[in-house]
Amino acid sequence: MSSKGVERLAPLAGVVFVVLIVIAVVIGGETPDNDDSTASIVRFWTENDSSQIWGSSIGAWATLFFVWFAASLRSELRRGEGGEGRLAAISFGGALISATGFLIILGIDFGLADSAEDVPPAVTHTLTVLSNELFFPLAAGYCLFLLAAGISALRSGVLPPWAAWLTIVIGILCVTPVGFFALLVGFLWVLVMAIVLYRRGDEAPVAGAAGPA
Repeated sequence: MSSKGVERLAPLAGVVFVVLIVIAVVIGGETPDNDDSTASIVRFWTENDSSQIWGSSIGAWATLFFVWFAASLRSELRRGEGGEGRLAAISFGGALISATGFLIILGIDFGLADSAEDVPPAVTHTLTVLSNELFFPLAAGYCLFLLAAGISALRSGVLPPWAAWLTIVIGILCVTPVGFFALLVGFLWVLVMAIVLYRRGDEAPVAGAAGPA
């Protein structure tokens, strides 16, 4: 396959990302809550070690595809934005922050499943709480990723105005009390945008076509 063909397929990394996330969630299931007893938390990680290791590993692969998709989105935004492409760069930087936060959570979960029988129960309980509460890097990164992408799209016309505004709203909601649900919607946004960018193919937006918002 030519390099041009590979480049055209690159946005579909977003589809792979969402599919792998769904598989990881189905395999891993729901982890213990902070207020569960230490004994039940240790028992969970001990009895479900294989599924949690697989789920964490698949989630890590999903994160790689997310970054690949974010790079494709950055290229599209930069063509529309023109100039230095500052907003496109901010969006991609947010994606990297979010991906790093997600990998940290997955790494903790992998370590919990791998070491539950080898460390004191209190350690397993503490790491479980840390995994459950380590939300800020993921949420803040996703906020930047969507917020900058939405503003850039609104200015350049890369997306219809309603879609650009929706992207901005989802990004802001990521750092509110409903952030978890906003992230879920954000995953669906990646899926839709991946298909949109793929179908757009080689068509490039004209920089500043829609004028400043």
